[in-house]
Amino acid sequence: MHLLALFFVIDSSHTKKRIDAFKNNVDELTIVSYYRTKNVEYEKHHSLGKSSQKHYLRRFLKLILDIPRLSKILSNNPEIDVVYAWNFDIALLFVLATLFSKRNYTFIYEVADIKPILLSKSAVGNILRKLEQFILNKTNYICVTSEDFIINYFEKHYNYIAYTHILENKVFPINDSTVITKSNITPDSSKWRIGYVGLFRCNTSLQLLLELAIRLPKNIEIILAGRPEKHVNDIFNKLITLKNSTYIGEYKYPDDLPNIYSKIDIIWSADFADHSDNSKWLLPNRIYEAGIFNVPQLCFSDNMAICKYIRSYKIGWVIDKTNIESLLKFFSTLTHENHQQIKSNYDKLIVDQFSGDDQVKSLINRVKSKMRN
Repeated sequence: MHLLALFFVIDSSHTKKRIDAFKNNVDELTIVSYYRTKNVEYEKHHSLGKSSQKHYLRRFLKLILDIPRLSKILSNNPEIDVVYAWNFDIALLFVLATLFSKRNYTFIYEVADIKPILLSKSAVGNILRKLEQFILNKTNYICVTSEDFIINYFEKHYNYIAYTHILENKVFPINDSTVITKSNITPDSSKWRIGYVGLFRCNTSLQLLLELAIRLPKNIEIILAGRPEKHVNDIFNKLITLKNSTYIGEYKYPDDLPNIYSKIDIIWSADFADHSDNSKWLLPNRIYEAGIFNVPQLCFSDNMAICKYIRSYKIGWVIDKTNIESLLKFFSTLTHENHQQIKSNYDKLIVDQFSGDDQVKSLINRVKSKMRN
């Protein structure tokens, strides 16, 4: 199998883990991508330049202009038989680039998040859904990071005959030293160290952490690792100026995870970036990263998929109401004994629950089997 992997952003942990997993499971891999802030080079990688974040009109125009470039890459690589695309934009680019092609590809479309505009009843929302239906008409496999995306989005809004496959945001690659590090994590008896790790795009989460840190300066320390999006900069900058907060900065995935999680007692698994829909359905990277390092998790009942995950394995706590009062009440009653009990529940779970490329391997084997028949 010669796989062409298309990524809208090459400089992300999601992209890195998919590339590493694909390399382990296909005969040959070619990569085509845009990048967000900096290009990351791989073998047999074709960069389409910098993506226009948030500037959707400019983004769409660049996508149209790049159709000939992708068509040329495809024509120069006739051995490509399977194409994977992560993100609506680049999936649309592939479909448009092959619209009049006589070549047949097995097409895999992965959706990691449902953008709010795709659920909008506006004219733009309707147009984008028609374009996504256009993509799905050409799709053989739909991959999602959470089953709730299939149930609450694809099944409700589209007609499609593609196979569905779950590719959770598990940690990959992972080595023995990474797992060993988790045994060294011990809570500081004087403060609860709450970690928020990843791409910071949720004002509600940052605001709650800011208020919590201000209200309980002697009992709470906030550990931040990642990169803020522009729209959260005001609250983020206020938070990192507090004496009881630490900003580690951007990090290298997965190499820096052991150091980051060794500093954390509780991971902030909650997300309210899109409070109405996507945040209810998603399963973010950090719930799996926390699982690797036996770090108990905290979320709110609004995060339905995350809550279901945490409760099913008894690896964290769910707070009913999303407000500072409920958060303060939780920490007023949390004991180290309770924390240790939750942490010990990880011992009953295997590492593969949170890491590995087993789901990618299953997908590739499924594709290969179908191609042979």
